[in-house]
Amino acid sequence: MKTFKLHFIRNGKTEANEQGLYCGSTDSPLSERGRRELAELLEQGDYPYVDLVFCGPLSGDLETARMLYPECEIRVLDSLREADLGEFEGRSLEELKGDRNFQKWAAPAGEFLPAGAEPPAEFISRICGGARQMVEAMMAEGVFSAAVVAHMSVIAGIFSSICYPKADPYDWTCDGGCGYTAIADPTLFMREPVMEVAYKVPFGDDREQQPSDEWDDSMWDPSWDSELLDR
Repeated sequence: MKTFKLHFIRNGKTEANEQGLYCGSTDSPLSERGRRELAELLEQGDYPYVDLVFCGPLSGDLETARMLYPECEIRVLDSLREADLGEFEGRSLEELKGDRNFQKWAAPAGEFLPAGAEPPAEFISRICGGARQMVEAMMAEGVFSAAVVAHMSVIAGIFSSICYPKADPYDWTCDGGCGYTAIADPTLFMREPVMEVAYKVPFGDDREQQPSDEWDDSMWDPSWDSELLDR
């Protein structure tokens, strides 16, 4: 049975990253360093072949997608937009470190939501809906390999919510221009929207052997079913 591969790739460093600013929904283009690092990755490693690129709506996502896949169709999805950080948008750690609201938000077990920020549950629901949207589009159009260029929290949020093996969001962090390939089996995905994380991208000279496009239910780990029921 044919499976669908989604190669999730983090956008390159932006000017906001270089300035140490908290930017979620605020638009920020790639920095010169970000462009240089992406160019180096293109020279050093191989990116998977894709028929289509899904992309978040911010400049850093779009510029990264165009650099890595200049000849592919790029389809912008607002569902892949980074979360709005509300009152903390565009502000630096230096500026915020004395802010009591920021301290409550940054606390390890804190549940404080900044004014104007997108609630975490709504963010996860939106981006996981985006994952379903992408897989369903691939199924309908007969596209078996697609890249997904987005911000790190979008990728980590999707992976920690609907991907296996299960891991916390921080376990999925990676550098700009890097990421992971997730495989969606159509039969399993329509039963429950889950994907299996298979390998890292770009491959590089020491790439691991890529998994086969063939999948059968014997490859499913039985422990995953109980985890799905517990969600």
